[in-house]
Amino acid sequence: MHSGTNQTSFLVRSEDNELLKTQAFQCSLPGDKNFRVYTCKAYSSLEKVDRPDLVVIGVKNYSLSTVMDTIEKAFGTDIPVMSVLNGVSHINLISDRFPNALFATIAFNAYRTTPKSAVAVGGTIGLSASNPNSKTLQEVHKILKRKISVSIIENPMDAAHCKLVFNLGNALFTIVGFHDNRNRELPILQKLTAIIMWEGVQVIKKHGVKEVRISGMPSWIFLWLSKTLPTSWVLPMFIKKTEASSINSMAQDLATGSNQTELEEINGYFLELANKVNVEVPYNSAVYAIFKEWVGSSSQPLKPSELLARINSFSNL
Repeated sequence: MHSGTNQTSFLVRSEDNELLKTQAFQCSLPGDKNFRVYTCKAYSSLEKVDRPDLVVIGVKNYSLSTVMDTIEKAFGTDIPVMSVLNGVSHINLISDRFPNALFATIAFNAYRTTPKSAVAVGGTIGLSASNPNSKTLQEVHKILKRKISVSIIENPMDAAHCKLVFNLGNALFTIVGFHDNRNRELPILQKLTAIIMWEGVQVIKKHGVKEVRISGMPSWIFLWLSKTLPTSWVLPMFIKKTEASSINSMAQDLATGSNQTELEEINGYFLELANKVNVEVPYNSAVYAIFKEWVGSSSQPLKPSELLARINSFSNL
């Protein structure tokens, strides 16, 4: 968005953040190997910030309540906001507080290298709104499409649930340390990923979710084929897909030394939904339990075969 407008300000919630000192950040955009410097405004408080046209909420779910309070105190509840959060529960929380809310469902891969620099690998965005007649939706779409592939989606809840299926793999990839071990036991990792995501599809379909197709997110038929066909057939596609990925958001949290992750907002929510619609999800149940135990221990990456053995032991599969 900043590269499309050059008018972005950042609220930095840690006072020692380098962005406050430099008032500039570095980013490598898709297709450009070089970092470019973008000047910006960065604040540690919203007290003296002029009312913006749009507030982008880019925090983790566990920080959402505090951030919404901060936004409301500074600008009221009629301010247009746009969420880029994973998970589902934030949609109702934000919509109930801010009636002019947008939701960006991101199939876009990027990662931060320092507090003021990031690499944007590339991808797409599905844009939706709590109010389908939102003028803000159209204006934000115009800005984003200057730099990225973006489509407008009718139902933010359907889009969020479809993205949830994709994010179920975050815990799995974090446990095996995929970002540091990209070539280790890939056939096993592919099969585990396919099973976990196909369980996800079964649950959200039973919940009444309609498939939302966003480029970069695997379709439901692709996930079924990935689970059903011989691994040797689908492994090349799996490798190609993962080559374009970076460290996922859950692994990024742990890499910073924090034990806070979005496990409950993603995997925990999914298990609650599976229970409501009475669908058994043994692999996801096992990964959820194993992840909680693993984070509380040494958090050393497991080989996919080791993880599979624990899953089999946990659920008697």
